[in-house]
Amino acid sequence: MPEPVPMPVNRLVDVAIVGAGLCGLALARLLMARGQTVQVIEARDRLGGRVLTQQCATTGQALDLGASWFWPETEPRITALLSELGLASHAQHDPGDALWLTDPNREPTRRTEPNGVHVGARRITGGATQLTHALAQSLPPGCVRTNLAVQVLRDRGAFIELQPDTGHPIRARQVVLALPPRLVHEHIQFEPPLPAAVWQALAATPTWMADQAKSVTTFAQPFWRAAGQSGNAFVRHAQAVLGEVFDASAEGTDAGALGGFVALDAAQRQHFRRGLPLLINSQLTQLFGAAAQNGEAFLQDWADEPWTCSLSDRKHPSEPPLNEPLLRQPLWSGRLFLGGSETAAHGVGHMEGALESADRLHHALCRPHASARSAVALPVATVAGGACDTRSAAIALFASSVQALRDMAAHRYRLHLTRLLSSQQVELLTQRALLAAADQVYSESLARLDRLLPALDAADSQIVNGRHALTAALLAPFEGWNKGLLEAALQHNAASCALSNFPTEHQPDAETLRAITLDLAAAWREFALELNSRLLVAAGDETLVS
Repeated sequence: MPEPVPMPVNRLVDVAIVGAGLCGLALARLLMARGQTVQVIEARDRLGGRVLTQQCATTGQALDLGASWFWPETEPRITALLSELGLASHAQHDPGDALWLTDPNREPTRRTEPNGVHVGARRITGGATQLTHALAQSLPPGCVRTNLAVQVLRDRGAFIELQPDTGHPIRARQVVLALPPRLVHEHIQFEPPLPAAVWQALAATPTWMADQAKSVTTFAQPFWRAAGQSGNAFVRHAQAVLGEVFDASAEGTDAGALGGFVALDAAQRQHFRRGLPLLINSQLTQLFGAAAQNGEAFLQDWADEPWTCSLSDRKHPSEPPLNEPLLRQPLWSGRLFLGGSETAAHGVGHMEGALESADRLHHALCRPHASARSAVALPVATVAGGACDTRSAAIALFASSVQALRDMAAHRYRLHLTRLLSSQQVELLTQRALLAAADQVYSESLARLDRLLPALDAADSQIVNGRHALTAALLAPFEGWNKGLLEAALQHNAASCALSNFPTEHQPDAETLRAITLDLAAAWREFALELNSRLLVAAGDETLVS
């Protein structure tokens, strides 16, 4: 990364982004492409946040000690961005038997996993930092400042003042906090204070993987593959050191690597700090035999990272990330926004969620008019018929794309469900998989709407009581959507052998169904409001956008 260029004192930037993780870097790239001035502020001495890749000098492998996987079938944004940036990816190695160890005094058993443990996951070739480096390189010198922790935000009316731990205040017309919500709650003071409900939501939102530790051990060869093993292993007994193991070998090399998530909690890891490498070595040897002895070990304890793991994350057991709409609402009259993967509607906690959050914020901060967007090519005969025919064709294209997404939703629900089961996340399976499938449809529908806005000619339509005239027509293809998706999910659950051991999922009771219905309805309302807001902005009536 080039040497930072000092920012002039009292300079006023359009947008200040606090946090140079994947969300912050992707958002900065989007905003600068629209001609806005951006300052990214990072408390660490490096970029990437929870994306962290180290090199093994012995084997030459790039080892991801943070975020690793993405799923093309359910995570379209990261798939598209990698293609746009020219970055390669490869499939997570899953072929072969998985090992299960439930008794520390017995040998592990082998199980065949027909769909693989990681259900179509891929990894970025060369490590996930290839993505954050590519994003950072697209930004001009001085855009990102490291080793600077923001402590106070003050609303000055015409601008927001950011007070870092050292140096002069930074002034910006708008501010994005692209940080885990609990870190915002723990480290930043607000003058005036944030609304109480938002403040409570910040404190209540777990940081994905914040209290976890990840281990990768490298070897000269991936010897387990020759033995018909996938490299996947699950250890389910009280003395477990690694709870889950997987093949972490780099693409394009003869070397091998086994990654794993440490089963000990943060306090236990601290207690066993000096002996942890030996314990990991012993666990791998018990699973894979003598060939797993004396590999080269790499360990990243995220609980030791103060700019990842909050005090609250250290104190409470790890929980799946939430989908909290309060964290997506604009604050301070639309000049302050919360970002990061934990605030996403789709892909929350994943790299996909960071990019979904960046896209949402891009629209909120730099709502470009329809004329500035890339139009979808419509048939010449239709365009020649005039604006009315062009709009009708755009509405028909949107309806067709919605139908295609609806047709895929049940399959995607099954993919999300299988992935949750494979990762041993067994709480609220149906509810979480349904919301993930629905949110993916909404996320992709909004992306489709963005491309169609020029043809929709939103400025030439009535707006009544804050509702755009085209909103009803664009929402019409979703009629019966929630009910149909729920019925398809319940039908699958009732016939699923995998869910037969989870009675509340196999045949959900009335209370569970009510909770699912309410969650789906809330997700629908948020989507409908956002669709209407984008139409209002395209119409040039931003005063009606809350």
